Amino acid sequence: MTLKKQIDIFIVEDNKTFALALKTDIETAFLNMPIKLHSFITGETCMDKFEIIKPQIVILDYHLDSRYTDAMDGIKVLDLMKKENNETYVIMLTGDDNIEIALKSYRHGACDYVVKSDTQFRKIIYSLFNIFRIIDSKVEAKRYKNMVIGICLGIAVIVGVVIAIQIFAPNVFI
Repeated sequence: MTLKKQIDIFIVEDNKTFALALKTDIETAFLNMPIKLHSFITGETCMDKFEIIKPQIVILDYHLDSRYTDAMDGIKVLDLMKKENNETYVIMLTGDDNIEIALKSYRHGACDYVVKSDTQFRKIIYSLFNIFRIIDSKVEAKRYKNMVIGICLGIAVIVGVVIAIQIFAPNVFI
């Protein structure tokens, strides 16, 4: 991967121990990558920073209201994130292995769904790796698109100059 720009990743998890372990695992897995991790225990505190930092990736707990009963749940936070920036990749994280929750998460814009289990960190790392590849591919596609536009503009200028010469100095090419 050729990621050059810093990637901001938000971890929104009400279990501080789990969030710290996840953060450490991500930092270890992507040691040489330009990433910056931010942790939040509620969706409300996350959204305060979301508008400022505009993270590319968010790992979002589905049950944020389990520890703080007055907190928004993960789907509400996901909806706010997608409304604010539809380009943010959201990995929904939950202890429930429930197809309805997974489908609901995808319908609301999550790009992945990871169940908290003994392989949770490996699945999140794999998902992050895939998102990094997508981000890298989009950067490359934009670069190639700009290159093609530049070439087309260059050809248009050359054609325009040749036509102008033909009109104003028709004997130049004879």
